[in-house]
Amino acid sequence: MALSHNDSIRASQSMRQHLCLPYLLSARCSLFSLLLGLLLVLSGCTNQGTSPATAPSTKAQRVYVALGASDTFGLGTDDPYTQNWAYDLAAKLGTRYRFVNLGIPGVLVHQALNVELPIALDNHPDLVTIWLAVNDIAAHVPAASYAHDFETLLSRLRSSQPHLRMAVANVPDLTVLPYFYPLFISKSDTSLSKQERQAHVQQRIREQVDAYNKVITPIVQKYSAILVDLSRTNYDLQNHPTYISQDGLHPTALGYQRLADLFYQALQKGDA
Repeated sequence: MALSHNDSIRASQSMRQHLCLPYLLSARCSLFSLLLGLLLVLSGCTNQGTSPATAPSTKAQRVYVALGASDTFGLGTDDPYTQNWAYDLAAKLGTRYRFVNLGIPGVLVHQALNVELPIALDNHPDLVTIWLAVNDIAAHVPAASYAHDFETLLSRLRSSQPHLRMAVANVPDLTVLPYFYPLFISKSDTSLSKQERQAHVQQRIREQVDAYNKVITPIVQKYSAILVDLSRTNYDLQNHPTYISQDGLHPTALGYQRLADLFYQALQKGDA
């Protein structure tokens, strides 16, 4: 089922107005990590031809807000506006939801607290999905620091909306993504054989993924959110290379569809 312009939005008009400078100036973030996201979002402020139109909400219509980074935005596909897992999930949820995608490429959880969270709260959501972890791992943010910001995010969402439904994804197996290899190689690896070097790098990546997932699960449970498990059993990148785009980091349209399925299944299970 494809969403029409009247059934979905890439970002609401209020998001575009708020995101243009005030929130970005207040966010403590590096220019490099948010530059691409800023340019893409600002282009959506002025280019109504490529951005779905804002759909007026009704009392009977619920609001679905997606918090995330470039994978929520849709990078890695031919058409990020309509080929991303959040858009696919919104299609599965149907027209009873008004869809607001706040995914910004390059954003970290700490930055999302200043850039995405205020806009999410302004939209008074009934459902929020969150996938914010991969960029933090790439930036070598310690798991403890990530956990503090991640818990702050869920805490603020829960305190503002006691009956809010939240679905949160953990971290999949990143060892098969070529993008991460140079980020986790060390000088000590240069003396090793290619096979040994690869094993060492994969082990470092795996340890960081495990550390993040170990802090994500209890925080998700603490705030009565739904965990979307992206472990190898569910989101098997090793045996499904077609899920990985040519940039070696982002999902393909097929990978995004699989992610949408996992989020939808988790939500359905949570309702049971």
